[in-house]
Amino acid sequence: MPVNVKRGSRTRALVGSLLAALLLVTACTSAETGRATASPTSKALGGNGGRMAGAAWYVHWVSIGGRTTTAPPPRAAAWVEFGDDGTAEGNYGCTPFKAAATFTETALTVGRKTDAAPPAKRCPASRLAFEEKLRKLFSGPLTVNQRVDDVSMTLKNQRGDYIAVQLLRPKGLFGSRWQLTHLVGDDGSVIPITGGSEVYYVFHRDGTVTGNTGCNDFTGKAVFDRDVLTMYRPVRTTDRTCSQELMRQEDTLLTYQKNPRRMGYGGAVTDSFQATELDPPPTDPGYHWTAIRGD
Repeated sequence: MPVNVKRGSRTRALVGSLLAALLLVTACTSAETGRATASPTSKALGGNGGRMAGAAWYVHWVSIGGRTTTAPPPRAAAWVEFGDDGTAEGNYGCTPFKAAATFTETALTVGRKTDAAPPAKRCPASRLAFEEKLRKLFSGPLTVNQRVDDVSMTLKNQRGDYIAVQLLRPKGLFGSRWQLTHLVGDDGSVIPITGGSEVYYVFHRDGTVTGNTGCNDFTGKAVFDRDVLTMYRPVRTTDRTCSQELMRQEDTLLTYQKNPRRMGYGGAVTDSFQATELDPPPTDPGYHWTAIRGD
């Protein structure tokens, strides 16, 4: 009997040791997983098929040596758009720039930059100071990290300094079909749209917009400048007759009380965005668009 007890004790000790080792490995694995989550390996961040390329981002703040400086107003004064052609183009806050840019899954390398001439009008001292910090940080190899959601990222250099960016214009904004899913009342209410994906807008880089109201085609002018969308009253380019419901909807979409309409735009996700009037009182409903995939 004593022998059996002794063997049982050794067995329990061995099992305990194995369990402890397993817990240690699990803890290490969890820690590694946690680090991977903080610095995502998803291809959705960088790369030509990722969330970064083809979208525009505005700079929210920079952090140097642990000291954070928020970008001065106006919002989106400093921004960058990452092209699918391996370029990065934007504005430091006062001065436009263009640079070569290459991506991996979680890294960005900013190559040689070409800065445009400073603006003719004097730039505020606060923006000039922020511009100098951003100019130095946005250079060379940078690690891409998701911050708190799909539309917030940080770019970290090898010294541990950060640039925090947030989505300004969604990926593939220009040249793609964007379904008008609903209108937005001045109280935030949802106004349904009839026609589904047949009601769409196509925004072009040259400042034009084309599309269909669910009945007739139209063309107009739509200019994206930082976080402001200016839309001019569009005109029909076809002359089809549809149901009374669609014709009433068309009149709403093609008739502005203010011409042009000056709207702020933005979105909480990368495949939709919303625009509502900046100048009170709002006289026309806002818009909510969602990307039509596969078009």
